[in-house]
Amino acid sequence: MNTKLYKMRVVRGAFIDQSMLDNFGAQMLEKLKSEWVSIETVMCDLEQIKELQKNMINHFNDQTIPWYMDGYGVMDKDDLIVAFGADDGEGGRIFQFRKDDSDMINKVVTYGVEKGIPKEQMDFMDISF
Repeated sequence: MNTKLYKMRVVRGAFIDQSMLDNFGAQMLEKLKSEWVSIETVMCDLEQIKELQKNMINHFNDQTIPWYMDGYGVMDKDDLIVAFGADDGEGGRIFQFRKDDSDMINKVVTYGVEKGIPKEQMDFMDISF
């Protein structure tokens, strides 16, 4: 059985147990000058994304705004995924959709904005990492 892998973009500081990112072979994209530490990528399947969601609840300034991570299929960059952390008020929600699915993109952005994430931070439409 073939398990679909995703390349996910994460903020290291969002995780209570940051060592789990190392277990997934995290690669740094950008070092941050804050308690958020860095933006990194990890390769994982859907079940592993769910594990990450449960651990993605570390807040520094506003516990009412959830974390989210985004990514794309390793074999198909038009296969997008956005996963909100367990701190989203619903235990973590995952959206899977095609890059050209404007209705789903609007639903994901609306969901994030309703949760308090600024619209300009919902930049998963043009993923290029």
